[in-house]
Amino acid sequence: MKLITAEYCPFSLRCVLALREKRQKFELLTVNLAEKTQFGALLSPYGRVPVLEHNGNSIYESSVINEYLEEVFPEPALLPGDPYNRAAARFWIDFCNTRFMPAYFNLLKSVPGKTRDALRAELLEHLAFIEDQGLSQRAADQPFWLSGRAGLVDFSFYPFFERFADVEVFRNVEIPHRLENLQKWLKTMRGLPSVQSIMRSRAHYIAYFRTFYAD
Repeated sequence: MKLITAEYCPFSLRCVLALREKRQKFELLTVNLAEKTQFGALLSPYGRVPVLEHNGNSIYESSVINEYLEEVFPEPALLPGDPYNRAAARFWIDFCNTRFMPAYFNLLKSVPGKTRDALRAELLEHLAFIEDQGLSQRAADQPFWLSGRAGLVDFSFYPFFERFADVEVFRNVEIPHRLENLQKWLKTMRGLPSVQSIMRSRAHYIAYFRTFYAD
C-alpha cells in the first residue's frame, strides 16, 4: 500500500494520521506538485494529492481515502458505530471541507473583493461554531470529537491546526481564549502517538510559510 503526498499538505496528513492510527504498514511517497511533468501520472485526475494505491487501484481525495480505509481496515474504528453519530461525523467532515478549510485558505491567500478583516472574521466565526456547536456538546468523559478515541473527524480538522501558526503570525488570528473546548481538544490530539509522528515545531512552520505569506 502506497500513499502519495506532498510536503506540508494538510489533506495528505489526514490520511497519514488515519493509516497510523489503524496501525497499517504503507509506503509514503512525497512528490513536488510544482513538477507536474515529472509526477503528473501519480496524481489524481484533479492533479492533486493524496492518492492511495492499494490492491492495484488508486483512490483519490483525502475524505474518500479515509472512508475507504475505514471500510477495508475496520479496526480500530474511526467512525462511530451507530447511524446517527456516523451521520454527525460526516456532517463535521463536510463542515471542515466546505466551510472551515476554505475560510482558512482564503485568509492566507486573500480573495478579490473581500478585505482581510472580513476574511479574518469569517475564520473566527467558524472557530466559534466548532466550539459552540461541536466540541462543547461532547460528553464530559469524551476527549475527542464523537467518541472516546480519535476518529476521522479529529483527523480531518487537526492538520489545519498543526500548521495554524501561519494564520496566527502572518494573518493575526489567534484561537480566542474563550474557546476552551477547542484548546483542550488540541492538547489531547497532540498527545496521540499518530499525531506526534507528524508534528513539527511552531518555529519550523513560521520559517517555511514566511516565504509565501509574509507581507
